Amino acid sequence: MQLVLDTAGLQVQKKGNLFEIVGEKGSRSISPAKLSSIAITSTVILHSDAVVLAIKNQVPILFFDRIGRAKARLWSPYFESIATLRRQQVRFADTVEAGSWIVDVFLLKVEEQAASLRFLAGKVSTHRAQLESVIGVIRQQSRNFEQYREQLLEESRQNIMGTEGNIARLYWQVLGAALPRQYSFQKRTRQPAEDMFNAALNYLYGMLYTVVEAGLFAAGLDPFLGFLHVDEYRKPTLSFDLIEPFRPWMDQLLVQECLEKRLQPTFFTRNQHGLYLNKDGKAFLIPLFNDYLRSERKYFNRESTVRNHIYYLAQLLSQRIRAIEK
Repeated sequence: MQLVLDTAGLQVQKKGNLFEIVGEKGSRSISPAKLSSIAITSTVILHSDAVVLAIKNQVPILFFDRIGRAKARLWSPYFESIATLRRQQVRFADTVEAGSWIVDVFLLKVEEQAASLRFLAGKVSTHRAQLESVIGVIRQQSRNFEQYREQLLEESRQNIMGTEGNIARLYWQVLGAALPRQYSFQKRTRQPAEDMFNAALNYLYGMLYTVVEAGLFAAGLDPFLGFLHVDEYRKPTLSFDLIEPFRPWMDQLLVQECLEKRLQPTFFTRNQHGLYLNKDGKAFLIPLFNDYLRSERKYFNRESTVRNHIYYLAQLLSQRIRAIEK
């Protein structure tokens, strides 16, 4: 598992052969044998004896900035397990297990999309029947993913993306129509966005990518070796895969802001290409996003922070890749 340190002021020291994490609420100890990595996302005091303990046990220490971008990595010059895992990751991509994992990813995404629409249905009674109808339709369509579970991604990639695209069109159409009038839209637009909701969502997704990438780094995986998304030069394609189940969390976060009418037209600037988030908009969204990462929710029957859930899903993928070799 990953040890995620996201509270300012924590101290990490060595106590016997264990890591001791000391904070305002007390201390806890953890064996290095239980850790795959230590991810530091806040200002933490790291004692040198704890660093040596991590190096001796081949536990990499990773440092991330406030929006989850990897900034540095500390490990032994003789570290071998990361390289081994990278080789396993390449081999995993050419097995049916990679296709099965992608199917699981999109099934998780559809469930979270359904949750977002259900949340909106509970707030907007005039669109409730339509939203509930689409929830049923997208769940039914999601069953089409199962036929690709035992196929290589090379054979099923286009069909999987086609199924996901059909679900997405229904989802965005009904979600956009149910929002308050000033935020409503007819279709999902990316770069550039054509409306306030999509412009804000593009920025939220951009920040989310960095957290997903950090989770993959912390799990020892290479974010640039994707499975569903084809390789692109200097693009973290595995992040494009793993982000999918978490996109609807950003959707619902933004829906809530729109329902409360906190998303203001002054947050955006329009040019000849489209609508973009400006400085005021970023000052609004970035703290909102960071607070959300620190908030707690239940996922996979685990109560933890949103950030930790993302890291946990990355760790589950790492375990799945390792298992294919056994």
